[in-house]
Amino acid sequence: MSKNTIVNLTTTITTIIITIIMVKKNLKNKRRLIYPSYAKINLFLEILGSLPNNFHQIETLLCSVSLFDTIKYTLTKNIDSKKWIYLNDKINKNNLIYKVAEYLYNQYKPDWGIEIQLIKRIPIAAGLGGGSSNAATTLLALNSLWELGLSIDELNTIAASFGSDIPYFLYGGTALATNRGEIIQPIEDFKLDNILLVNPNIRISSSEAYHIAYIPAENERRQCIISQDVNWFFNRLEVQVRMDYPLVNEIVDDLIKFGASTALMSGSGPTCFGVFEERLKMQKCEGYFKEKGYWTKVVRTISKEEYQNVFQA
Repeated sequence: MSKNTIVNLTTTITTIIITIIMVKKNLKNKRRLIYPSYAKINLFLEILGSLPNNFHQIETLLCSVSLFDTIKYTLTKNIDSKKWIYLNDKINKNNLIYKVAEYLYNQYKPDWGIEIQLIKRIPIAAGLGGGSSNAATTLLALNSLWELGLSIDELNTIAASFGSDIPYFLYGGTALATNRGEIIQPIEDFKLDNILLVNPNIRISSSEAYHIAYIPAENERRQCIISQDVNWFFNRLEVQVRMDYPLVNEIVDDLIKFGASTALMSGSGPTCFGVFEERLKMQKCEGYFKEKGYWTKVVRTISKEEYQNVFQA
């Protein structure tokens, strides 16, 4: 067994152990749930046209990765309508976690209040879907704890009302998202073990990235979906962002120089990722970016089965 295989196996086992621990804790205490809230990367993103209300029609291939926030949900006594929710200092009333919880509470009037604690690991406004993932995870958790009995279609409708990319995180794994990003079509999972995420510690909002993007006359083909070939990975938003943000351009170029099979920006950025065949090259690349003071994380893809098992326990 090669050294790379052993390292990859160790990473996989570690993630599985963390998931099992969370599941066991949830089974022991039905008044409390502890869930991982996974990040995503975009393997392909094309802009097809404009939609009303400043939205864009897109086609994007999303993939869950092993970077996650942790969210703990605990039922509390519902003393009165003003004291139904308790949040830690990582969550405020502008946070999607609060907005989703408030909607469910007002709409369905559960008998219990809720305490929510967030441990944040996914960078904010980074193109990794952290906020949207937190919102979807909260929908799934409160549907269970408050025994609302909402179907996946009902949850999907609620999710889409809060953000176009929230519905994807109800499913996880590899999926094609279309229209505004809220129509989800699960496809065969991509299995990628050596992915390096790099963020230069700047923020780019989704609205800004889409505002500066241009709509092409001809769309890129979705060959990556058919062939699972990393050489077909593509992000239309990256084209203009790399021009306006030189750091993003440098990161993509450096990932390739260090031996990545492919490198591109995830979503609206600024986080970029490189897919490596050789783990040693990836580790050298990570060391280079760490010396520059950038945020980095080595991840692998998460399958639909692994993702959904967390929420079905």
